[in-house]
Amino acid sequence: MNVRWVVAAVLLTLAAGAVQADTSKAKAAKPQAMDPKAMQEMMVKAAATGPQHEILKKLEGEWDLVVRSMMDPSQPPTETKSHSVIRTLMDGRYCQEESAGDFQGMPFTGMGITGYDNVLKKYVSIWIDNMGTGIMTSQGTMDATGKVITWTGESSDPMTGKPSKVRMVTHITDDNHHTFEMYARGPDGKEMKMMEISYTRHGV
Repeated sequence: MNVRWVVAAVLLTLAAGAVQADTSKAKAAKPQAMDPKAMQEMMVKAAATGPQHEILKKLEGEWDLVVRSMMDPSQPPTETKSHSVIRTLMDGRYCQEESAGDFQGMPFTGMGITGYDNVLKKYVSIWIDNMGTGIMTSQGTMDATGKVITWTGESSDPMTGKPSKVRMVTHITDDNHHTFEMYARGPDGKEMKMMEISYTRHGV
């Protein structure tokens, strides 16, 4: 058991007890402090790696990317190439992707961290790149096949100055190929595919 988890459990238990002591009038209405052992077991369960994390581990390595952008539905997609390196972090609990290439004729670099949150029971992700100063946060769920993750992402929209949501889909074909799709509202207000990225493991 990690020492930090034990310390956290003890501190949280003491804090809960202190709050109850200071609020005697509401004492009967509030639940009792959780047993330290039960709290410790919950923390261990929340920190454990599982089959969802194994899926992320399989993404580790170098990847060649083909990026297709569909910014204008009246025009054919533009196509560029990029390169990504994916590493696992924290004993396989997360994976970090670093990508470099070009976008619309400009140098592009981006970085994301993806994990599976045992508490939320969802995949979680953040993404940053040199095309903005905001951070996209996303949550996703895997389908029954174990091959498709559907995400809902939110980031700041420079056009409106407000948060904007997008839908994204990750298709895992096999250990050497996967694709990432992004959908958003088009000029007519309907959802349209904005981007598709095909990943091929480098050297395959």
